[in-house]
Amino acid sequence: MSRQLISPDDTVPCKVNYEQRKATDVIGGAINILSYLAFIITGIIVTVRSAPRHQIFEDGTRGLSEYYMDDAATCCGNHGDDGYACVLYEATLAQSSGGGGGRRLAAGSSKFDGDEGIFDAFAEAPGIIIGLLSIVMVVAVIWVVLLRYFAKPIVILVEVAKVALMITVGVMQENVEGKVIFFVIAAAMIAYAIYCKDAILFAAKIITHSTISMKENPSILAGSLVMKLVYAGNAALFVLFFSKSFNVVTISHHSEFTDDTYGWGCDFYYPRYVRSINIYHSLSYLWTLLLLDQMRLSVVATIVGSWHFHPEDKPGLMRALLNVIPSFGTLSISSLIATIAEKVCRMMGEKAWLTPFICLTFPFHCLMCLIGQCIRGCVQMLTNFAVVLHVFTGQNFFGSAKKSFQILSRHFEGGFVTDYTSRSLFAIASYTFSFCVALITWAWIDAEFNAGSLPDRFMSQQMLFILVVIFNLYYPVLGLYAMIFVNNILRDFERQKMLKSLNSNGVDDGSAYYFNENSNHLWIPPLAATFVGCISMMFFTFLSSIFLDIITTLFLCFAIDKDNNVDLTDTEFEALAKESPNYIDCEVQTAPSATSPDYDDPEDGVAVAIPVKTH
Repeated sequence: MSRQLISPDDTVPCKVNYEQRKATDVIGGAINILSYLAFIITGIIVTVRSAPRHQIFEDGTRGLSEYYMDDAATCCGNHGDDGYACVLYEATLAQSSGGGGGRRLAAGSSKFDGDEGIFDAFAEAPGIIIGLLSIVMVVAVIWVVLLRYFAKPIVILVEVAKVALMITVGVMQENVEGKVIFFVIAAAMIAYAIYCKDAILFAAKIITHSTISMKENPSILAGSLVMKLVYAGNAALFVLFFSKSFNVVTISHHSEFTDDTYGWGCDFYYPRYVRSINIYHSLSYLWTLLLLDQMRLSVVATIVGSWHFHPEDKPGLMRALLNVIPSFGTLSISSLIATIAEKVCRMMGEKAWLTPFICLTFPFHCLMCLIGQCIRGCVQMLTNFAVVLHVFTGQNFFGSAKKSFQILSRHFEGGFVTDYTSRSLFAIASYTFSFCVALITWAWIDAEFNAGSLPDRFMSQQMLFILVVIFNLYYPVLGLYAMIFVNNILRDFERQKMLKSLNSNGVDDGSAYYFNENSNHLWIPPLAATFVGCISMMFFTFLSSIFLDIITTLFLCFAIDKDNNVDLTDTEFEALAKESPNYIDCEVQTAPSATSPDYDDPEDGVAVAIPVKTH
């Protein structure tokens, strides 16, 4: 057992000061508000300036949208009838005069017949993403409700389901190599479950205990659902603004646009400000996501902490939600720090994989990914405990971060409570749900646009895209940005093929058959599925994190109780805390403060006790 003598200023009382809260870290909150206003304003700008590039004629061919006809006439008149825009312009004039239509480059019966990308698919069939995300929200709520009542059976069922899924996929494989791979994975999962059975059962106990708090405080779920609705609305805005930005273009000659030189003649080009807005929207969206995480944690900590320390004096749901307002600045700073950590992790993980030196750089790349994940995990844990202590005391972020670390360090090795098994459970369950949503999205878009990306003759592409889905869902924030980046590259690739296939008269220029057809009908469905799957993963993770918020709050409550010498003997949570691998059996004594009559001044020759830890 370790013993420590601490000052009263090094700990906090067993109380949640939820009444008459004062605003903290006001500057951080003001910056966040201005940032989100900029997000909304720039989003409105791209939405207002967005206009479809093409119109589809009755014969299935496509021409130029009426919105761009005047610009095309000016450009083609000044620079000659060369360029993709001029091809569409001439085809549209011919169609309006009763002549032939435009050039259709689609393969087979695909409705994708040009340089469309995933956001064009969402714009043309908005019911897909709206319908799927609505289903995701409902399933996520059902998942949380089931965990509330059947936590331990679900923990065990998830482990069994993982193995069963791998065996099922293995049985479905037609070749022996595929069967062997999935059966080996299933065997490895069984071995891991046996080896970590104690940790799995510990996770079940922790999650079961957290459900007690939820059962005693049903307002936790209601408050989290309010945050969830805000989360869904913000996600909808992000998708809307991003999809609209891809149709903010201008028709110009390539000599006038040095930023986009892939075209020739008169073509569609993005104004320079569009890409800057896209980058800003991505960072702003990430900051808002993490801010909503902290808001949800604030609501949970207010309710659970009050229930733990003084159950006779608990705030209602409205008070817990209203307290987010004075805490907005502190929550903004904590989420900003987490955003920077996410950005660092993303930078360490987004180095080019497909390079000539991949054999040499792969180990280093993996090391950078691990370091980035460690940085992100440590920062996330520190900010979460800082937010909980801020909710308890009303202190600013940096004061709460320092004190929460001091309190936890006395009772947990390293100052952190790390329960990877519980987090892993929620991650695996969310991953499984999201993977199913991604596959449904793939099939739905494929059917909606007759893409033909699922037949057996494209088996090799299917396996490649399935690996893309699996990889990106594991880290959905990075996956979301990766899909946006890859979508832009592939759209430019399709444009290159179109420009090689068409001359100024819309006649084949003699290129190989490969260049006469677009191939976006093969990659749009799986990439769009990955994009929706990543958003789904974040949805599931957001709601599942309710239980992690409760666990985080209870662990800090436990440490504060220990600091205040609250008798926790034979309590269930103390038994659980002692099962944690980094638990320290510590006895804390509070030293007299400088204003106490029992305080001895060392200048008078009287010894003063100092903190000592013994093991």
